Amino acid sequence: MNTKILTVALVTVVMLQATGHADEKQENQTSQNPAPPYKVVELYAPGHFGNSYECMGQYEMLDMLKEARFWGCTRYGDWFDMLDCSDPFRKDDHWGLSRALWWAKKLNFRSAVKVGLETEFLLTPNHTYVDRLQPAYLSEDGHRRGQYMFGQLICPSKPEARKLIQQDYDRLFADIARSGVRLRSMSSYPYDYGGCGCNECHPWIISWGKLCYEIYEAAIKHHPDIEMTVVGWCWKPEEHKIFAEWADKHHPGWIKAMYLHIPYGKTTVADVPLPKGCAKGAFVHIGYGELANPRDVYGHYGPTVAPARLQKTLQDLKKQGVSHLMAYSEGQSDDLNKAIFAGLGSGKFKTSDEVITAYAKRYFGTDNATSARWAKWLSGWGAPFQRDTIKAKTELEKLLAKTPNRDSPRVREWVLKTELFDINRKIGSGDKWTPERLELAEQYWQTREKIHRGIWGLGPQRHIFARKFLSPPWYRSWAKHHN
Repeated sequence: MNTKILTVALVTVVMLQATGHADEKQENQTSQNPAPPYKVVELYAPGHFGNSYECMGQYEMLDMLKEARFWGCTRYGDWFDMLDCSDPFRKDDHWGLSRALWWAKKLNFRSAVKVGLETEFLLTPNHTYVDRLQPAYLSEDGHRRGQYMFGQLICPSKPEARKLIQQDYDRLFADIARSGVRLRSMSSYPYDYGGCGCNECHPWIISWGKLCYEIYEAAIKHHPDIEMTVVGWCWKPEEHKIFAEWADKHHPGWIKAMYLHIPYGKTTVADVPLPKGCAKGAFVHIGYGELANPRDVYGHYGPTVAPARLQKTLQDLKKQGVSHLMAYSEGQSDDLNKAIFAGLGSGKFKTSDEVITAYAKRYFGTDNATSARWAKWLSGWGAPFQRDTIKAKTELEKLLAKTPNRDSPRVREWVLKTELFDINRKIGSGDKWTPERLELAEQYWQTREKIHRGIWGLGPQRHIFARKFLSPPWYRSWAKHHN
């Protein structure tokens, strides 16, 4: 017995010593590696419109989320965009589009948890299923929609419509919980999609807030620790004021963070009132290049990169007291920007150049010197419409000769972007369509398809991804000629 006691005592001493050393080691690590500059670094990756996130398989998404975690993301968010979808919980739904998309989102949330990311569910509460668009649920002043008010909208001031909205979100939150996921937060937008311009819903920002609180009460039944955040996309300055006053009066402390809007071409958020205790966040658009105009956005012209803009944005936001970041991403077209955003937001890297160099080493298989040259070449695509494509092609050939993974998708997409812009240069401008120009236009669309289908595996492109949006200056003339 005494021997056993002695053995236990010795083990206890060793464990205590080990714990002490571990604590000391942790303190040393903490002093050497200061806390990340941002509390939350979220990748908001809505799967819709035929983008990458809508089309990815389970393991493709798992791999993408692993890489987002590697670069420094701490949270993953998704939105169930109900556009063109019917109620996925209908008994007569034989695994149609809506149910397939919803099933994929549940798998994606599970994958996010698996790789160590927190999860956030985003919603636009009165943008609803197509089978909800019945006269009894619609605003009598339905034609009165303000700016950024669009979508499959029903009026929450209609009692039956409000009941349906509450029922729909209760089902969604319950189903996520049944899948084994406990959401860390929910976030809501009042606009784009969303909004109601009727007299009963005026001012909309307050009607939206009241509706959000009711949905939040449904959420906490299934996700007891869930927190509420909001996104300030497209808000007017006066709406921030009245919303903050309303929240402080009726639900003090409810809003944990607000992700404020950053207009195209800007790197800061507006100085607006926030509810008391609400953290200042920023909604960072990583889906476009350096410039607001001409705009290289959403993968219309291939992959995008914005090293200078994103570095300055995160520096400026820190000075403004922003603690929460949400990256707005529309697919794999912004893969390099994801790395820059997460790498800088997490504090793992100090500059965009460091991130891009590490990106090249990780995915292209290049040595330090070649990776640094890749970083310079890739950064040059931040303003693609100003780039000398002939020079870019010459430099690219030299880089490819020293790149072991030259056939990988992450390399090929930049090769094809170079080809795309070189063809665009040859097409030029003007309304005269010669056989030579028409052939070049065909080459242009074929090259773009190689990126969209061959590399990103995109589905039918809808809404902002349609060809008519953000196409080259010659597109209208070309389309008119064909018509």
